[in-house]
Amino acid sequence: MFILPTAWELASLVCKLFLYLGAASIAGGSLCAWQFSAGQRQTLSANLGYIVFGALLGFQSVLLNFLIQVGLINDHGVAGMFDWDMASLLLGTTLGDVTFVRLAGFVLALITNCLMLRKLNQLTQAPAQVFYRILISSNFLALLMLAFSFRVAGHISVVNLTAQIAVVLHILAFTVWIGCLLPLMLLTQSADMASLKHTMKRFGDNAVVVLAVLVIAGVLMLLQLIASPNEMITSAYGLSLLVKFLLVAAMLGVAAINKLFLVPRIISQTDAGKLRTSIRYEMLLAALILMLTAYLSTVIGPSGH
Repeated sequence: MFILPTAWELASLVCKLFLYLGAASIAGGSLCAWQFSAGQRQTLSANLGYIVFGALLGFQSVLLNFLIQVGLINDHGVAGMFDWDMASLLLGTTLGDVTFVRLAGFVLALITNCLMLRKLNQLTQAPAQVFYRILISSNFLALLMLAFSFRVAGHISVVNLTAQIAVVLHILAFTVWIGCLLPLMLLTQSADMASLKHTMKRFGDNAVVVLAVLVIAGVLMLLQLIASPNEMITSAYGLSLLVKFLLVAAMLGVAAINKLFLVPRIISQTDAGKLRTSIRYEMLLAALILMLTAYLSTVIGPSGH
């Protein structure tokens, strides 16, 4: 029932996985820099570095994926990836448009955060609010460019406008959620349990809204991509979606444990080891979800798309 990817598809799948991770670093890193750095230079610098690394990773993955598509169509092995005539032809298609928008988004994030990181290193005091306004507005624009590029990519491009908007919201919500996990896990190494509890509580409160958008947008997408409930158990796409739902449910369960049990107990503990371990499990589940999402968009698709 499940379909094994070809070598070209596997390479494209890995590129898409890095694309998702790059977008997540921009979304989560920006939110953590803005809301959860508490004006601490070391924490803010780490978040900016996280975004820079993710933007660089995403840029390389988009560029490589375009070359992979050139090689796939050319069908002349690895050397076919560098056929300029074929590349020029594809640049005039939707693939070229999507590639350009995604590269521009990552370049915008890369330049902005390198400049802001340099500015931060030159400051002798905590950054002013204008620093955060420039950072967030620029990164949000970059993230919107990446998210909207999915409207015209793959099988999503043939569904109606409602589903296309839903996929944009779904991507924005999920990248914010999973992009925050690494910065938050690093914060659990702090010895200030009171500050950590406050930060985690704020994140949990914000995450409720993010998860609501994630679920609603996911349902709207599902209604457009699945013609009947039977497809969930009779098609490779449907079965893969079921596995994805189970992983998302497990991730939601871990997040609920963090919010309802582990975070309230931080003050009474000498360290946040249990919370840190729980976030690591959440990160593992997020990685599996991203890999499955890349598989769904690369190797298989819904019936009729």
